[in-house]
Amino acid sequence: MSREKDWLSTKTAEDLQVLCYEHHVEMRLSPVLLKLHGESAETLLYACHEPGCLVHYHSSGGYFIVAQDAKTIERDVVPGVRCPKDGHLMYLAEAPPERKSFRLWKCPECKSSRTNAEIARA
Repeated sequence: MSREKDWLSTKTAEDLQVLCYEHHVEMRLSPVLLKLHGESAETLLYACHEPGCLVHYHSSGGYFIVAQDAKTIERDVVPGVRCPKDGHLMYLAEAPPERKSFRLWKCPECKSSRTNAEIARA
């Protein structure tokens, strides 16, 4: 959990167009109060605003699920697509409904991109 605390204390990039990997809608920056190791901290995170969706994104830590009680962060069921250039966790930038098998992932740091087809070949 200390790694989560480290990246949550850094400011997330605010100029990204992050899509929720579940709903393929643009996520919005939202202040979220999290409790980690007994300490509360409010931070800006990208959050999906579909009813009941718990998917969040932070440019340093990638996608994660915040439990409804805001005490637990789950990272084992989320995409972990890494940038081949700098190793940062990428975000879903495009998922056009007319191309169901296409996904475009972008790096929040170097702005490079890759598709799910490129990832599958790697």
